[in-house]
Amino acid sequence: MRLLASILALLTIASAQAAPPASLSSRADAYLAPYVAGNNFSGSVLIAQHGRILLRQGYGLANRELDVPNTPATCFQIASISKPFTAAGVLLLVEQGKVALTDPVAKFVPDFPHGNEITVEHLLTHTSGIPDINGLPAYGELSRSPQTPASLIAAFRNAPLDFAPGTKYAYSNSNYNLLARIIEIVSGLDYGTYMRERVFSPLGLKATDHPANAADLLPDRAAGYAPRGATGIENAPYLDWTAKTGNGSLHSTVDDLYAFHNAMVADKLLSRATREKIWTPGTGNRFGWFVRQRNGRLVISTNGSSPGFTTVMDYYPAEDLTVIVLGNVYIGAIQSPIATDLAALALGEKRDPPPVRPIAVAAKDLERYAGEYQFGADFPYNRNVKVKVSVQDGTLVMDWGGAFLTPMFPVAQDDFLLRRFWAHIVFTPTGLVYRDAKDYSAPRVVPQH
Repeated sequence: MRLLASILALLTIASAQAAPPASLSSRADAYLAPYVAGNNFSGSVLIAQHGRILLRQGYGLANRELDVPNTPATCFQIASISKPFTAAGVLLLVEQGKVALTDPVAKFVPDFPHGNEITVEHLLTHTSGIPDINGLPAYGELSRSPQTPASLIAAFRNAPLDFAPGTKYAYSNSNYNLLARIIEIVSGLDYGTYMRERVFSPLGLKATDHPANAADLLPDRAAGYAPRGATGIENAPYLDWTAKTGNGSLHSTVDDLYAFHNAMVADKLLSRATREKIWTPGTGNRFGWFVRQRNGRLVISTNGSSPGFTTVMDYYPAEDLTVIVLGNVYIGAIQSPIATDLAALALGEKRDPPPVRPIAVAAKDLERYAGEYQFGADFPYNRNVKVKVSVQDGTLVMDWGGAFLTPMFPVAQDDFLLRRFWAHIVFTPTGLVYRDAKDYSAPRVVPQH
């Protein structure tokens, strides 16, 4: 009887230990179902805590035309989650004494303008003042053909600095193009080969790589999609991923990213001193990571967004909780609220997906919102930008300049959803408010006549 009682007790404990993953799986499925049904999420999710995987699941379709589902083995472009990998590649050279954070860029690229003023650490922390290559007029054409770090640097080398190096923070993909080139010069290897030999292979990351040739076949690759209209989906515009070498070119899986995360936590890739330096709270994105407070908890986060893909990897150190979401739809909901809410679900909190149901508004009634609006210097996505709101084909559209248009869909009185960014535009008597994690006001400056 004692043996039977002991067995029953052990079975009870095992059952209790197995319950949380099943419970989280069902709650996550229920939470994500409206996003998947509304074409606002498809991808793969991995959630782990205390070294135990609680959820590892694919959602929606990796290829909509062939009806292929996403699985945990699906390979996604990870966009700017590439930056922590590039930073790790540079920091390995720092630990080997081949590079110093205080080294000027001119030491490696002698003819780079202001190269004696800009340091390696300025590049790693987005404080160099070098303008973002993505915002340059030539980037659209450049991004559709094969590139190297050297050719990318040539595209922005003569652009004036936005500020004196080290005086401000401004996120710029150009910094990581330069870091990729420094890796090549110091190591004598091209960026992809160096990352494979020094980072991916030592960590056993078999699905993570830099696609040096767009013609190469990639097993289990997810196709990338973009939103069309209020609920539709279309193929994302073509991008040659070498145009993002160093800052956003890598592809990976949730399993490989979890292995990379574990290596970072256990100091198997970089030293503890290096990890503590890069995972210390600071301004903006440093060494490829954001270290900040979210819902009252410290989170170490990295995320990415490029045509067809949106990605996030969050680590809550106090809770030892890791949330990885890789999506093949170019919609900001994946980063927020989805990843944040999945973390809350894993911690036993209740979260419901926000009700986003477009409502009908007559085109003539939309005209009252038309006009020009001016954001201030506090608007982090495009400081001081002036936007024009107009009605096109019965839909309210925001023109950000440079032929960048985003449609807005009414979800409540004076409340419109920017589906691409998963942000709300709320119109007020004097202007509009851009609402996501925070509110940013833009007064009306030119009414529509």
